[in-house]
Amino acid sequence: MLSPRVNYLLNCGGCHGLTGTSNSRLVPDLKDHVGFFLNLPEGRRYLVRLPNVAFSMTTDEALTGLLNYVVFTLGGATVPKDTKPYTVSEVSELRRRPLTEVSLARTRQAMIQTLIDQYHATSDLRLYGATDQP
Repeated sequence: MLSPRVNYLLNCGGCHGLTGTSNSRLVPDLKDHVGFFLNLPEGRRYLVRLPNVAFSMTTDEALTGLLNYVVFTLGGATVPKDTKPYTVSEVSELRRRPLTEVSLARTRQAMIQTLIDQYHATSDLRLYGATDQP
């Protein structure tokens, strides 16, 4: 079995960047951003239900390791204290209910506004998928 870091590099690094930093207008930065989503129960579920995550060809066990790597390593200081790691059973259940294109955009927009307003998340979260960008 590959390490979570290697799984990240092989499955996510091409778009999200080797260190979790990408072209934020096209693909969300993960480094020092992704942990903000764990402030909200729906944010925790959202990360697993993202189509590219949910439809990943990896096993539930490997995906759980990858998600925990992304959250706890790349998320850095943005991860709320006392956040529990994802479990295999949690990931297995959530990935079977992936977000659709419409629910993804609506869900992300609402969560980002809440994270900025209530949890002091960086407004950089707004960059990805913004409708007013060229």
